Amino acid sequence: MTDQPKPDTSVPRRTHDVTAAGVTGASVAVFAAAVLAVLAGSLRPWLSAVSVALGLGVTMFAVRSGRERDAAGPGARLGVVEVLALAAFAALSLRQFGWLVFERDGSLLTLLPYNYGDLPLHWTYIRHVAGGASFWPETPILTATRLRYPLGVDLLSAVLLQLGGSLTVLLPLMGLAGAAWTAVALNRWGGPFAVAGFLFSGGLAGLQALWTGQVFDYQSSVAWKSLYLALFVPQRGYLLALPAGLLLLWSWRERLLRGEPGLATWVEGLLWGILPLVHLHTFAFVSLIGLVWTLGGGRWRAALPTLAVAFVPASFGVLEVTDGLRAASLVGWRPGWMIGGEGALVFLLLNFGLYLPLALAALVVAARRRDREALLVLGPALAVFVLLFFVKVAPWEWDNTKVMLWCYLTSLPAIGTLVIARLHPGPRALALFVLFFSGAISVVGASLGRGPRLEVLEKAEYDGVCRALAPLGRDERVATAQAHNHPVALCGQPVVAGYGGHIWSHGLDGTLVQARLGRLLAGQGDYRAEARALHARYVFWGSREQAAFPASARPWASGPPLASGPWGALYRLEW
Repeated sequence: MTDQPKPDTSVPRRTHDVTAAGVTGASVAVFAAAVLAVLAGSLRPWLSAVSVALGLGVTMFAVRSGRERDAAGPGARLGVVEVLALAAFAALSLRQFGWLVFERDGSLLTLLPYNYGDLPLHWTYIRHVAGGASFWPETPILTATRLRYPLGVDLLSAVLLQLGGSLTVLLPLMGLAGAAWTAVALNRWGGPFAVAGFLFSGGLAGLQALWTGQVFDYQSSVAWKSLYLALFVPQRGYLLALPAGLLLLWSWRERLLRGEPGLATWVEGLLWGILPLVHLHTFAFVSLIGLVWTLGGGRWRAALPTLAVAFVPASFGVLEVTDGLRAASLVGWRPGWMIGGEGALVFLLLNFGLYLPLALAALVVAARRRDREALLVLGPALAVFVLLFFVKVAPWEWDNTKVMLWCYLTSLPAIGTLVIARLHPGPRALALFVLFFSGAISVVGASLGRGPRLEVLEKAEYDGVCRALAPLGRDERVATAQAHNHPVALCGQPVVAGYGGHIWSHGLDGTLVQARLGRLLAGQGDYRAEARALHARYVFWGSREQAAFPASARPWASGPPLASGPWGALYRLEW
């Protein structure tokens, strides 16, 4: 193996230790809350307090262990390029997460269009679990269906909500904490090149800004969108999954490929084992990479202790999230991914720009130099990337980007050291410009706040509906119109069927349920039989229902409602 230069990962060692400790503590709090809630039948305030206490205890112990292990030296100071990369990450994260949810004119709004559909769903999960729903819960968006979703970060949010937090405060603060951890972990994994590579990921779409003079998210119109905007900000699982996965990759690279110290074995085991509760795609990818590196590095003995720690929590998480591995049926054959009819070469260049040529160049350089580490890093990452152009891992093929993201991040350090760092200053500057310009324009454009008004909820309606629903048990289903931000769901009350796009994208078959719900709300046939089949004892009737079913006879409304107000009315159904 040749003397491959290592990426500049000079975040001070203590900062890295504190980050690893915080991510581990948060993961332990998630695992403790999940296990205790399963044993007790629901999440309760005292269980939440115990989970947070365990997480804080593990955090403090990990910080102390890290300081003792690194007593030989403090690590290098940050360089100028690192400071600039981390400052850009901090500034954009403050903008995006600081305005994740904010109040204007009696409504709660969000800044980023990608949040418009995802945020209400996370809000629903958090309120549902925090309200005392049976655990492991049924999904609150489809009747009689077990939740098949790694809700770890939402569970942690529910824990903090039960302990007195407010969602309008918790969601931004947790986003900022996840962003800080992710920035440190990215820098540790691949230096400022990896930080910029994630923050400014994109292809060539944004080059249009050079002749249009307009700054906005050009990447939103193509398949390979800004990873920071389309995945990290709206999909809350990444707030913990990204730093945890990056810390694992860094530690395994140190131990399995370089024979150098990494994270403590018990920290590795906990981060790895709890990942299925947080993000199943991340768990699958890092597990594959860990296996390849163990085999390629010939370090079985070094890997076994980590596996021993991870085995029980990982088994618990996988079985719960997949409903006993039933969710594996979501994987299917899908040649071409999202290329469509525009042609493979045009699609690849427009979406990925220089990334793929640079990755292939790095692979060629690694092969010529017989660089085992680079080959073991690049080989599996690019192989999985190619495989995802033929296999889908979710009903919506765009969701392949949830794994493609990891292929991209894994390959960045090798691209930086084997290709970018060896270019002369002029070509290097040009390569970096083409690689990052489109993504930078997109992230900056999305942070300017020039988009449409994106209303998550109207506060008066939300408060009135939540008061009306308060006497109901948190497992009682309510028949409502299907909307992505229906106030009944946002109050944490499970609905018969939520937004159709959420149901489909989660791999749930809602065809029969949605048909029955339509007949019930339309007042057709024996509405009591339909309600009984749907396990619905209540009907909500508001502006959304009136708009969707204007001709409904509303036979359940012959008597007085349980509650009513400007927001509508709530009726009890007698079966």
